[in-house]
Amino acid sequence: VRFDPLENGGMFFTEMRAGLRLAGYWTDDFFCFGNWYMRASDQTFDEYFASRPSALRNSILRGRRRLNREGVWSISMHLPETPHLDQAIAAFNSVYAKSWKTPEPFPNFIPGLIRTAAAQGWLRLGILCVGDIPVAAQLWLVKSGKANIYKLAYVKGCERFSVGSVLTAAMMRHVIEVDRVAEVDYLTGDDAYKRDWMSHRRERVGLIAFDPLTLTGLAAAARPHWRPD
Repeated sequence: VRFDPLENGGMFFTEMRAGLRLAGYWTDDFFCFGNWYMRASDQTFDEYFASRPSALRNSILRGRRRLNREGVWSISMHLPETPHLDQAIAAFNSVYAKSWKTPEPFPNFIPGLIRTAAAQGWLRLGILCVGDIPVAAQLWLVKSGKANIYKLAYVKGCERFSVGSVLTAAMMRHVIEVDRVAEVDYLTGDDAYKRDWMSHRRERVGLIAFDPLTLTGLAAAARPHWRPD
């Protein structure tokens, strides 16, 4: 039996491990990934932004100046009630197809998730355009006072405009000042850029259990390859 990812030391992890051991299972746990997040309550966006590393703040300000020199640019925020959801999905797909990201293995998943998030009231979909061309896109999900940064991409070749960071700053302003969330979560991974935006790190772990009364359980427990890299 394997559960992951779980909150390290959380109620589910602690009680499930205890229950499995009581039932006679052998258990082990393993590291899954680091999770960067920020407590956003009781601060304005300007206070938050001033606390970020100077390199990040300067990169965003330079990017905005370069975008201004380039011509007309805009950021649109698509919320659950947006009347242009299909156009927003098309813009997101356009950016993703021109980005450095590996193509989605199930191309209908993200459009379906966006439509579901819109129907449930969770959707925060940001699109940055230069002229009429989408060059950056981010999908955030907001629920129960928490903003989850789920998927982001920008068009290759736009790095000098810092379009990803410019869009992230705009979306951060929205969730702090409009949604008034208590927490912003960057979800999976210890990517270096995430620590520039977030203030705290926690770890997600896995729990695995083996039944020693079966040959399958004993054999699985003896094999070290179940543990992730």
